Amino acid sequence: MEQKSLQQTRQEHTGKLSDKWELYVAEYERLLSPYRGLPVKLLEIGIQNGGSLDIWSKYFPQARKFVGCDINPKCNLLRYDDPRIAVVVGDANSDAVQTKVLSHSQTFDIAIDDGSHRSSDIVKSFCRYFPHLADGGIFIAEDLHCSYWREYEGGLLYRYSSIEFFKRLVDVVSHEHWGNGKPRTDVLMPIFSKYKVALDESALQHIHSVEFINSICVIRKAPPQQNKLGIRVIVGSEEDVVAGLSNLNSVESKALPQKRRRLFTK
Repeated sequence: MEQKSLQQTRQEHTGKLSDKWELYVAEYERLLSPYRGLPVKLLEIGIQNGGSLDIWSKYFPQARKFVGCDINPKCNLLRYDDPRIAVVVGDANSDAVQTKVLSHSQTFDIAIDDGSHRSSDIVKSFCRYFPHLADGGIFIAEDLHCSYWREYEGGLLYRYSSIEFFKRLVDVVSHEHWGNGKPRTDVLMPIFSKYKVALDESALQHIHSVEFINSICVIRKAPPQQNKLGIRVIVGSEEDVVAGLSNLNSVESKALPQKRRRLFTK
């Protein structure tokens, strides 16, 4: 039986309203289709009228659990026929609500942040829930265009905006090349201090990649050994232009020593 695309699934949806930007639907097809036949567990922060949970349940037929979390108390009125769907009402960034979320599943394969869109909440949610993402999983932060607006604790190149936080994760991915002996947390510490959150080295070393799309950031998680550059792999034997490269086969990258520079320079 041919699987319907996310766009088709959404177009045929009736009932609870779901609100997504056009670009998201196309990108989510690319990003999430590899998970369709897997027993995934999905967390969505910010469910509004609840329609997205119904759509995800149709799009992921083999999924094991869908957990939606929203601060709006009216979400207590939402009811679903699919027993795999659970709704937690409250602030996802509070300890009590996080405990309730994790009572449904200790780990998730897909996490989508569509909550308040305020920079502080986005950073806090990532720090709370990325450690509970399974290796091979994907964390998606939506509506990052809000991080360019003061009304959402943002601004262009504002050092504490959520988009600037995710930009810093690009440096975390390339940590082995810094050459200054500093931990991964070093580039994030000003933002951690601002919002009183933290991620330790053991969590940060699982960040495999950071991808930016208009208003979206996608962070993939993988075991630490899969996130390193690895050894140099050289094949072939003819060196008519540049000689001596074959001697570098199986050599690991070594960072050049670098002097300490001030972070967040103006």
